[in-house]
Amino acid sequence: MEKNEIIANIIRQYEEIGILHKTSGVTDISVDQELLDAKHPTGKIKIHYENAILLSEKDQTIYFWELTKEIKSGFSFGFSSESFSQSGSTLSRKVKAVQYSADGKAYEYDFDLGKLNQIVKSAAKENGWKFKVVLLKKKALY
Repeated sequence: MEKNEIIANIIRQYEEIGILHKTSGVTDISVDQELLDAKHPTGKIKIHYENAILLSEKDQTIYFWELTKEIKSGFSFGFSSESFSQSGSTLSRKVKAVQYSADGKAYEYDFDLGKLNQIVKSAAKENGWKFKVVLLKKKALY
């Protein structure tokens, strides 16, 4: 499959799960999005996600960089859980929480951050390309 078809496939899958992407002359696909901005009377939680995806036709490799920022503040009662699993170089992180405000109202969120990485990794594998996670953003830029 050609580079443009792989990009279109990744974009389609991102759109299906509500991920907003950008295409520009800096990299092939990038994401810069608040995945969660939950506020309740006694606190708040924010999860901000960024990635850069560069497809190199020269070496048939997809270079993938990502960053997650999580900010929690306030006081709450409730339950939260995070699970991490690693398969090879892919780290999967699932976040689920139910928080209760002082008046008993429940605030719930549940999502899998690892899915964003897995979509790109699967696209590479299905098309005979290599997949490489890079630690420096500039390695996923032109």
